[in-house]
Amino acid sequence: MEFHQLRYFIAAAEEHSITRASARLHLTQPALSRQIAALEDELGIKLFDRVKQRITLTEAGRFFLGKARQMLCDAETMTQQVRELYGAAPKTVRLGFLPVLLDDLIAPALKEFRQRHPKARVSLFELAPAAQLDRLRAGELDAAVLGNMDDRDRAQFSVRKLSQSTMAAVLPENHPLAKRKSLSLSQLAEENWVSLSDTIYPGRRNFLRQICSKAGFEPEIVSEVDSLSLMLWSVASGEGVALMPEHARKLAHKGCQFVKLSAASAASATADLLLLTHKAPPGRELATLIELIAERAPKILA
Repeated sequence: MEFHQLRYFIAAAEEHSITRASARLHLTQPALSRQIAALEDELGIKLFDRVKQRITLTEAGRFFLGKARQMLCDAETMTQQVRELYGAAPKTVRLGFLPVLLDDLIAPALKEFRQRHPKARVSLFELAPAAQLDRLRAGELDAAVLGNMDDRDRAQFSVRKLSQSTMAAVLPENHPLAKRKSLSLSQLAEENWVSLSDTIYPGRRNFLRQICSKAGFEPEIVSEVDSLSLMLWSVASGEGVALMPEHARKLAHKGCQFVKLSAASAASATADLLLLTHKAPPGRELATLIELIAERAPKILA
């Protein structure tokens, strides 16, 4: 297994298309298809289901995607640290973030940053919250952008609130309430629930329980998953309903329906987006990147 195969696999998974992924990677479509087929042959597992021109991850592919991202992150971090500590490489600003924030928050902020600091180096790492926290503690990240977190973790870092996101109910498309313009959380009191994993998203289970408690019920959590994509897949497959930020509506969600919460429910169902750094004052380049992200976040996630 080669690192370039992992990069190719990740691009195909994110684009849901060999055509778009090959354009992004500046490869021919046959070459990309061969590399992904070679990876599947080596694993002995099918990573994608292919229907006409569209590809979707299998359950194994969804599991492998998180691991592939983590492996590339670890490899790049190790290489940078060795070059900076023992070579002449300049300091790189390392930013961790949730994948759902890349296209409309992180990428535009980085574009503006590079205009202001053309010689600065920035490395981006798409990581789940727990991985971001671990790497921030270890000094392998300079900043992290993530959602709600435990008070114990907050105490270790400098925490800046970027915005507050409204949550939405996510239902299977054949659910009796799926066509409603809005609903109250209490209408879902008897449903089974899908939650993000507490191991990967620390505090998420308690976050869901607190919101439902305000609506007068204790959620029956039947499944915990480690990504927003897996959460959508679980809802679509009928495992239960879920709460997700409205911003996640942009993700592919075939088989699911996002339904807005009523005003009363929405008032108590919000999630903070946070930017974490070390407690020491940031350097000039990192301070600029932080401000650019902070300026854009409320416009995107309000």
